[in-house]
Amino acid sequence: MRAQVLALALILGGCSASELVQNWTSPPEADLSQPNYRRIVADNIKAIFPNQPLLGELEISGVRMVDHLKGAAWLTCLKLDAHGNPQIYAIFIQADKIIDQRAGIVIDQCYKETYSPLELPTPAAAKKKPAT
Repeated sequence: MRAQVLALALILGGCSASELVQNWTSPPEADLSQPNYRRIVADNIKAIFPNQPLLGELEISGVRMVDHLKGAAWLTCLKLDAHGNPQIYAIFIQADKIIDQRAGIVIDQCYKETYSPLELPTPAAAKKKPAT
């Protein structure tokens, strides 16, 4: 009797699973072209790190495609030397916008990346008043 109940449960479970697979809809396609990630990160650095003067030197990795909870995204890693305390962050980009950021974790594999300096845009110099 137990074997029959178990077999029935497996059969019904299989039917339910096939329904899920048949009705699965994939998320809308994201813009998969490689973004100008260096510019995107540099332009948004104040939003990523509100205390920018405390960052120290910034370095950025290359960009690579990853699966994110919000769909396919580009991942770049930032390494900063916050006054002798190196830290790594993962930045996720979709359609030229940062969709997520976090301290780098093992699954991001930022520790394997090669980094190069990230040049930040300098604020426009204040116009000097001409001497009269």
